Amino acid sequence: MSARHHPLARAIARNSERAALAAALARHAPRGAVRVAEALAAAAMNRRRRHDRLWNGAFADAPQPFDEAFAGLPEQPASSRADAAWHAICRRIAARAIAGAGPDPTGGAYCVLPADAAPPVHARRLALRIGAIAFYRDA
Repeated sequence: MSARHHPLARAIARNSERAALAAALARHAPRGAVRVAEALAAAAMNRRRRHDRLWNGAFADAPQPFDEAFAGLPEQPASSRADAAWHAICRRIAARAIAGAGPDPTGGAYCVLPADAAPPVHARRLALRIGAIAFYRDA
């Protein structure tokens, strides 16, 4: 059995992906906005599935750079007291998103931009707008 397919290696990869997604959510979702964080996590996972589909799964085992999905969003200011609770919430949201549990609130959106930004250049349609964040998907 190769190291890539070893159950422990997969578990470590899943844990690192969960931590990376949780950190990205904690940085980019407004504090306390659980629905926004859930939508951002769903969009990141949609982006990952789309990437796997485009490359026929060639990079399925590669670590996913989740910050890339939120490149257009501003980082939220940090407060040390609320950070521990918010990070715990983001870890739970990330775990559910990576496990594929729960519905997709974005309707398949994979492109995330601030709502006041210009729409993407490619033929994409606005799927959802939550607060100051717009979610786009293929037209």
